[in-house]
Amino acid sequence: MSIFKTKTDPYSSYKLRNLKLKNRIIMAPMTRSRAIDNIPNDLMATYYGQRASAGLIISEGTSPSVNGIGYPRIPGAYSPAQIDGWKTIADTVHDNDGKFFVQLMHCGRICAAENVPEGGEVLAPSAVLADGKMYTDEKG
Repeated sequence: MSIFKTKTDPYSSYKLRNLKLKNRIIMAPMTRSRAIDNIPNDLMATYYGQRASAGLIISEGTSPSVNGIGYPRIPGAYSPAQIDGWKTIADTVHDNDGKFFVQLMHCGRICAAENVPEGGEVLAPSAVLADGKMYTDEKG
């Protein structure tokens, strides 16, 4: 017996207010650390464009501030170059008949100082260090 109350076809279209999806398949955010200098790039546009057959793509976590970069090479959305990069990605997804949302993610106190770009600082509502260790690498 199925735990689902309905048997909706995942390939059927879906509408929520003004948002019309060609199917009900949603690609969840996945941090990939491919944004060199935190700028969305052509490699990312290709990646998201190849997945545009999903009804909706939600981007990897994207920092709204230089102070929110917590992982190496995650994209930002706070500089003109980053906005241009996201525009290229959105255009690529739209050209392939896809829908695209950006997930905003400020890493807060989990940020490792090694991952924060020049001009930024670890910024959070608490000075208490988070448990664990944030991923860093020689490029981060």
